[in-house]
Amino acid sequence: MPVGFLDPELMSLSNITSNKFYVVDYLGKALNHYAKKEIIMFPHNPGGHWILVVIIPKWSKVLCFDSLRSKARDHTLLKEVIDEALHSYPVRGKGSKSMTHVSKFPDFEALTNPIDQYVMVKIRERIASFIISQVINPNGEFHCDNPGLNYV
Repeated sequence: MPVGFLDPELMSLSNITSNKFYVVDYLGKALNHYAKKEIIMFPHNPGGHWILVVIIPKWSKVLCFDSLRSKARDHTLLKEVIDEALHSYPVRGKGSKSMTHVSKFPDFEALTNPIDQYVMVKIRERIASFIISQVINPNGEFHCDNPGLNYV
């Protein structure tokens, strides 16, 4: 499945709060850049805890996966940034389309059996291989020459 990844630092709550325009611009450009990807995702920290945000443009959905489902969280600023980016930068020339934001999911039974050590080693190897070839490698799709934000 083709997936696009966004920089969690650029999508952080502190950046959204301090420079919302910059984050909207970054996200809008990323949506267009990843227009052929089926999903676009990034980790986001709304305060004291990380969640996974998954944008599915063709379904007009934004899914916020939070392992601490018991605590209600306010994702208003994040929703505003995503909606503004979509309206500012229509994806695939389809015009601006409203996204449905989903953050509540039915309860499910957690996996109680431990993962086999061999399987865990293989998962780690695949993640490490991806990071080395696509993030660290200057020719990788997700390599960033200028990590960090320079607003000046």
